[in-house]
Amino acid sequence: MPLTSGHRLGSYEILGPLGAGGMGEVYRARDTKLGREVALKVLPETVAHDPQRLAGFEREARMAAGLNHPNIVVLHSIEEANGTRFITMELVEGEVLARQIAPGGLAVGRLLEIGIALADALVAAHGKGIVHRDLKPANIIVTRDGRVKVLDFGLAKIAPGPMDAGSRTASLDAPLTVSGQVVGTAPYMAPEQLRGEPVDVRSDLFALGIILYELAAGQRPFAGSTMADVGTAILRDEPKPLQGIRSDLPRELAPIVARCLEKDPRPRYQTATELRRDLGLIQEKLQASRPDAGAGSPSIAVLPFVNMSRDEDNEYFSDGLSEELLNVLAKIPELKVTGRTSSFAFKGRQEDLREIGQKLGVATLLEGSVRKAGNRVRITAQLVKTSDGFHLWSETYDRVLDDIFAVQDDIARAVSEALHVRLLGQRKSTQSTGESFELVLRGKHLLLQNTHAAIMRAIALFEEAIRKNPRDASAWAGLSQAHGYLVGFYGAASENRRICREAADRALELDDSLMDAHAVKGVIVGYLDFRWDEGIAHTRRALALAPGASEPMLTLSQYLGFKGWLDEALDLARRAQALDPMNAQVHVNRARVEGWSSNLEAAHDACLRALELSPGMTALHSLVGMTLARLGRTEEGLAEIAKEGSLGYRLHAGAIAHHLRGEPEEVDALHAKLIELGDDWASQIAAIHALRGRVDEAFRWLERAYDLRDPGIGTITVLWHLQSLHSDPRWAPFVAKVGLR
Repeated sequence: MPLTSGHRLGSYEILGPLGAGGMGEVYRARDTKLGREVALKVLPETVAHDPQRLAGFEREARMAAGLNHPNIVVLHSIEEANGTRFITMELVEGEVLARQIAPGGLAVGRLLEIGIALADALVAAHGKGIVHRDLKPANIIVTRDGRVKVLDFGLAKIAPGPMDAGSRTASLDAPLTVSGQVVGTAPYMAPEQLRGEPVDVRSDLFALGIILYELAAGQRPFAGSTMADVGTAILRDEPKPLQGIRSDLPRELAPIVARCLEKDPRPRYQTATELRRDLGLIQEKLQASRPDAGAGSPSIAVLPFVNMSRDEDNEYFSDGLSEELLNVLAKIPELKVTGRTSSFAFKGRQEDLREIGQKLGVATLLEGSVRKAGNRVRITAQLVKTSDGFHLWSETYDRVLDDIFAVQDDIARAVSEALHVRLLGQRKSTQSTGESFELVLRGKHLLLQNTHAAIMRAIALFEEAIRKNPRDASAWAGLSQAHGYLVGFYGAASENRRICREAADRALELDDSLMDAHAVKGVIVGYLDFRWDEGIAHTRRALALAPGASEPMLTLSQYLGFKGWLDEALDLARRAQALDPMNAQVHVNRARVEGWSSNLEAAHDACLRALELSPGMTALHSLVGMTLARLGRTEEGLAEIAKEGSLGYRLHAGAIAHHLRGEPEEVDALHAKLIELGDDWASQIAAIHALRGRVDEAFRWLERAYDLRDPGIGTITVLWHLQSLHSDPRWAPFVAKVGLR
């Protein structure tokens, strides 16, 4: 009997029905312990005693519990109350994708966004050895802010065949159905699935191909008046070519969809990772084809607002407000927004507006001042054209701290109207209050100093903000970032790693639309856990939330490079460089990715720009020197390496340069000194062993680097000096273990 509103299952109160799937009925429910609403899936009483249905229900719950991804509905718990078995899941507000497919198909940009999100979800599921087996528009929810979430792993099974990178579950499970029984939804089933044959991850890719076709054409590729007719069409017919249905599609899309729809699994995409890469390349190409700022598209830099308060300690507030405004504007896809480092390079400098505009490559500047006294603030802002100093807009706001978010929104709205760009929908509140907001700004200001003492003070401020307002997602994200700094820069203990992860998860639970939370989560699961695919998904989500943000662009460029997707990595590195031209780190990243791609002259140019901006940056002189050595200019390279301030980087780079000059004795002497520095240099020690042909020692040190979670592990597949290891039978298993295959 269906549950009715007001019914109680343990601590859950049923609020109403949501729907029914193959493995159970779904209700909206309130968790009375935690005060939140959830989706509750319960096995109906009529089948509760059916062993096969009961086993399937429990199997769904066990497998779904292993999935944690922005594009997959989160499983909260598996419970039983009054003899009723049920699971609770994230409640997703929105509508099914099936209702959003227009007769002529979706806009190309939106089609790619959805396709990429679905491919990301499959990468995560397949990496856990899970096949969905019933992927279709009715099992995909599009939230009110446009996010894509895959529902109903009720027909999933442990994958028996080709899989994406990631470990399988401990054992293969029993089949969900008796041999030969067809399970799934006919219009989205692969030929092998219709025939009752074994399925694997490629069956999901066939289903995704059907969805992509439908999103592009507004109709399914295989038609029929009955399920039998549809099944016959899938088994025998070829779909109408997409090019003949819709002429505005990118020419690269049709071959991708056709490959997904191969009737034989062997010529299909073998992994969702491959498919996601190819869709991403189309998306990047389309974005790159948009006119840049020089061609007249809107562009802006947010200069640091001047602190007009009597108390100079309020500098954190004026700087923080400027950064918050930058982050809000960075969410506007059509607007090029200069990164924080480049904008703040002009703090306290009296420079001509035209010169600032030329250096940053922007047509407008947002500047202003802040006067803070107790709980009241006066904010003056003006939008100025860099070409002639003309004021496009100006306004003064006298408010209390609790109104600060409304002020930010008002300024962003005024800027968008003046520049004729579309401001995205109403942003979701991060649950900040004026008091917690001020503490978070103080904490962020301290993090920029990146000293151990400043980080510890920042942690105390974030913790105080959380005590005052436990639902402030920004405070939780800041706490996670601060502990991440301790781990990344100061080798902190496992307790810091735990807090870093838990705080990021709490921030996302409170506000899944918070860019900072996804960005820090992406760094955690990538650099700390070597779960690169999950890191890529969170970083892409951060970038989707703020398309003009250079920091997630930088991280994503690195991760894609680690995975070997160098075309997309290079595109992002170059875009980040354009957005944040006075940030030395983006030029270093560009140099590294160009180097991985053997574009050595371009790498050298990027290195020189970084040197101009930050000549004392750690590891920069060694990078310049190694690049020169690879160009055959070893004397210049060694001279540059000698300027490196870090002994470890100087020894590592010197050994490589001497190797390229054919001087093995010098290589071994420098390598011996590097080994004396110990485990902190494990990945670099392994690299020199590989250069010298000491393969066993190279693998021993790589294993040591893996055990220590050395972040240098991420680069192993793209470093030229490790190529001698690629033919060793230990190489492929090691690469898979570190999440790079």
